[in-house]
Amino acid sequence: MGSDLLADARALDATLLHWRRHLHAHPELSGHEANTATYVAAALREMGLEPRERVGGMYGLTVDLGPAGGPCVALRADMDALPIQEQTGLPYASRTPGVMHACGHDAHTAMLLGAARLLSARRGELARPVRLIFQPAEEQPPGGAKPMIDAGVLDGVERVYGLHIWSEMPVGTLGTRAGVFMASTDELDIVIRGRGGHAAMPQQCVDPIVAASQVVVALQSITSRSIAMTDSAVVSITQFNGGTASNIIPEEVRLAGTVRTLSEATRAAVLRRLREIVEGVARAHGAEARVEVGAGYPALVNDAAAVESALRAARGLGIASESILQLAAQGGGEDFAYYARRVPSAFVFLGARNEAKGCVFAHHHPRFNIDEDALPLGAALLAALALSAA
Repeated sequence: MGSDLLADARALDATLLHWRRHLHAHPELSGHEANTATYVAAALREMGLEPRERVGGMYGLTVDLGPAGGPCVALRADMDALPIQEQTGLPYASRTPGVMHACGHDAHTAMLLGAARLLSARRGELARPVRLIFQPAEEQPPGGAKPMIDAGVLDGVERVYGLHIWSEMPVGTLGTRAGVFMASTDELDIVIRGRGGHAAMPQQCVDPIVAASQVVVALQSITSRSIAMTDSAVVSITQFNGGTASNIIPEEVRLAGTVRTLSEATRAAVLRRLREIVEGVARAHGAEARVEVGAGYPALVNDAAAVESALRAARGLGIASESILQLAAQGGGEDFAYYARRVPSAFVFLGARNEAKGCVFAHHHPRFNIDEDALPLGAALLAALALSAA
C-alpha cells in the first residue's frame, strides 16, 4: 500500500506545485486568511468533499472522510503567513507587500490538500473517520488551535498528526521524538521607570538605563543559577528602548524578550524568578518596574504510541531508517501543542533543505524557500497516517 500511495502522490506533483505556488503568491497574515480559506474550500469541493467553514469563528476549515461514527484520526495543517518582505525573486513570490510564507505553511496546506485527494480515492479503505483540519493563525498567539478546539474540532478524535516543513533537514528525511518536542513560548514586556533629567547631573536622577542594563545581565543568571542542569530554558532580551537625546536621562526604558522552556514546572519557576529579579534590581536603583508576560503556547509533548505509528507509516512508504531522524527538543513553539494536550498526538518535521537548489535559508528569513520534492512525500505520509490509523 505504501509504495502505491507514494506513487500516486508523485503523480499529483503538478497539482501539489500549483496549490503551493498559488498559496505562496497570495499569503495572508494570522486571522486574515479569508482568501486562503476560500481557495482551500474550493479545492476540497472539487474533490467532492464538503468542508465546514469558519470553524472557531476564524477562517478554520474541517472536512470529514470515511464512515460516520467511531473514533476519528485527525490531520492538521496551518495556513497563515508572516509579516516579512519576500526577497526570493521566485516567479511565484508573494504579491502582497510585507507578507510572506516564510515558514512553510503554504506547503503544509498543499500537502494536506494532497492527502485529501489521495484519501478521497481510497474512501473504501477507511475503516474509521478521518478529519482534516486546516487551521488559521498559528504564527500569532493566542493562535488558531484553541478556538477550533473550543468549537469541537476534536470531538470524537482519538489521535492527531501534524507535519512541519523543516529547512534544517535534507529533503527526503523526517524527524521527530517522543515526549517534549517543542518549547513553551512566553513574550516579555518590561518597563523600568526612573526619574529623568540632565545627563550632566545624574545625581539628581534615577537612571532607568543603568537599572535596565543590570536587569538584562541579571536575568541571564536564571538559567545558570535557578534552573537545574537537567532542565532547559532560554531567557532572551531582544529589545532595549529608551531615551531621546544624548544629554537627557530618560524617564523610562522598555525591554522586550522571550522565555522558552520545556516543562510547565520550569516555565513557572523561570517566570517567578524573572519577576523577582526585575523588581529587585529596579528597586535597588530607586526605580520602579512593571513586568507583563504575554502567555504563549505550552510545550508540545508527543505521544510515544502516536510517534511510533508515524514512524511505522513512514517506513511503509519506503523511507529508509537512516532518513528517519531522532531529534532533540526544539526551542521553537507551536500551537499544535493544544491538540496534543487533549488527545494523543504526534508532530513530525519533514526535511525540505537542498543546497544545490539554494533551499538553505532558515524559517522566517526573507529568502526562505523549500525543495518542493518534499510535497509528494508529505502528502503521502499524511494519507498513510490516516490509513494506518484506520
